[in-house]
Amino acid sequence: MKITCNRETLANSFALAQNAVKSQSPKPILRNVKLEVVNNEIVLFATDMEMGIRVTLPCEEVGDPGCIMLPADRVMALLRESRAEMVTIESDRTKTVISADSRFVFATEDPDEFPGTPIFEENNYIVTKARYIKEGIRRTIFATDSESGRFALSGVLMDYKDNTLSFVSTDGRRMAAQQVEASVQGEYPSEKTAVATVRSLTLLDRLLQHGDADVSIVLQDSTFMIQSENVFYYASLLEGRFPEWRAAIGQLRNPQSVELPIQLFSQAIRLASIVTDKASPGVVMELENNQMTVSALNIERGEMEKSFALDYPEGEMAMKLNGEYVAAFLKTVSEDTVVKMNFVDERTGVLFETSDGYRYLVMPMQLDRKKKVETAQEVAEDAEDMSQE
Repeated sequence: MKITCNRETLANSFALAQNAVKSQSPKPILRNVKLEVVNNEIVLFATDMEMGIRVTLPCEEVGDPGCIMLPADRVMALLRESRAEMVTIESDRTKTVISADSRFVFATEDPDEFPGTPIFEENNYIVTKARYIKEGIRRTIFATDSESGRFALSGVLMDYKDNTLSFVSTDGRRMAAQQVEASVQGEYPSEKTAVATVRSLTLLDRLLQHGDADVSIVLQDSTFMIQSENVFYYASLLEGRFPEWRAAIGQLRNPQSVELPIQLFSQAIRLASIVTDKASPGVVMELENNQMTVSALNIERGEMEKSFALDYPEGEMAMKLNGEYVAAFLKTVSEDTVVKMNFVDERTGVLFETSDGYRYLVMPMQLDRKKKVETAQEVAEDAEDMSQE
């Protein structure tokens, strides 16, 4: 085999394929990227047997077509370090020579021992935009539960129904759901679900480089498949039953709703994080007389309070939420996003929602109403008195 191609294009494509390579794979052959020349195109393929990435790119000159294995880490380092415009690769199936502004010779493993190169051949699939998928991943991936024995909770649910694709995650104490527009090609089922691993979606986010690109998606029983531009990607799914998320999101009956001044609210939550910690993450939010007061209290770290105006003319309400959970949500929305906070009482979950289909449900923490305005010093004195008794 002998080919010549643009070095930068090959390097960028090789970097995408290399994402599926495990450098410490127990199977040495899987530490390689397979390069195959098909119809004047270069096809790169890598897999760790749980996921696979196939990338195609143009080849400027094909002297002799063929298929070879390239050691992923060494070839990637070579392509990044070189400054040559073109690179030539030739192989006699025992060794491979790569020439650019330097010359490297590598031993070549047998490509017949590598898994076959898959292609996207589906006629029935879901279609959406890359930017929608990337947003769905970013807005849900942080709310999974990696420590639970329920495997499904450690991943993100992809739920297609009625021309809407939803990304959903939960750890049992909060739930994030992002709905995105989608359509179908062919005769795709009206409803289909799959639970993807965090690793596979993190990688998918990197693979989708152009937000306006169309993405074709197939959700199967054990894998999901993606085709977008010159990249084909598949990954294994998690087993297990995912909670009925629509019922959980819709649990608030006749809620009150306020539109948050997002910049002031975000600042208040960041300030609260100065005095909260993992052992005591609670942040109190009090609504009264067109004002919200955000406060936090920690015996060791001190206390914090910030008030600001919002539209809440009637009654009063107080609720206590995990500040880390609220902060994680706020990191996924921009400061010009309209965010509504929906609530019923201090014992019911609080639902944050945006106009672009994002909903985030947080279960409340117990609110101590006996001492709503109590200083950290008073708390410490009470604790000392109790210990002396």
